[in-house]
Amino acid sequence: MNRLSVRLIPEKKRERIGELIGVRQVLLNRMFAATAEEVERMEWVNALLLNLTRQMYRRSAELYRRVLDTTHDKTFDDDVVVEGSLRYGCNGPESVLHLTNDHYYGSDFTRMLQIIDWLYSCDVDGFEIEEIEYTSKESVDLGNDTSMSDAQLGFADDLDDGTTWAEGRLDHPAFKHICICHAVHDICTHKSYSIPDLLRMNDFWCEVKVTHQHIVDQSGSRWRWWKNSSFEEFRKKLLSDAECRPEEWRLGQYIVNRTSELFPDVVGRLKNDCFGDNQQIEGYLHELFNMLKKE
Repeated sequence: MNRLSVRLIPEKKRERIGELIGVRQVLLNRMFAATAEEVERMEWVNALLLNLTRQMYRRSAELYRRVLDTTHDKTFDDDVVVEGSLRYGCNGPESVLHLTNDHYYGSDFTRMLQIIDWLYSCDVDGFEIEEIEYTSKESVDLGNDTSMSDAQLGFADDLDDGTTWAEGRLDHPAFKHICICHAVHDICTHKSYSIPDLLRMNDFWCEVKVTHQHIVDQSGSRWRWWKNSSFEEFRKKLLSDAECRPEEWRLGQYIVNRTSELFPDVVGRLKNDCFGDNQQIEGYLHELFNMLKKE
């Protein structure tokens, strides 16, 4: 497996490997024997993945509240992102279980699961999304309150509502008594893993992380500086930037062009226009500033 690298295997060959993996998935699903051992294993892994998904959402909400209550620093934080993910990681033989009917399928599961995992790491066409479950809350809303429920904060597992996700090959008579969770559905329907592959997976990674971002331009102005600016600060910033405009550009022309780059969704709705008349700059900036504050 150490020889598998992007440098050694051309893109077309990686794509061909991906196609063969797809054929393999179809064949193994058709061969699925649904033995008592395999059905018991499905019950176990389904319950495990459902529990991991719920833990991911719950922990994400806990960290979101901690940002609101404790860790947010307005002197540093321009943006805070809370995100959780659940994925399968094949890091060697310990990441793959063996069942008594391995020989029936005729597949080297240890090696094949490593190869599929490698395809996802290469971002091959059809293997772009490695995460099984994912939740993200970009730009923490400081207007939220720590007393709000997980659902109100945006961390609710709406996909697992008690309705089975037994679609396609998962709609098997042997699984009728199992409420298939969305994570199992994702692995066997949206990923290139077969049902026999899922039953042998032994290395699930659930991660939740908080990213605090501080973003400034050359002048030291912070990301989305206009959100916390007064009108005078907003006006001063744009006029200061205009001092370095191309010589052939009029001041009003620069202001319109620059604000159109920064606020394209707002500028198009303005009634004022200073492109050809510098006398209209003040009214233009006032209207723009007021609309940005409403946004």
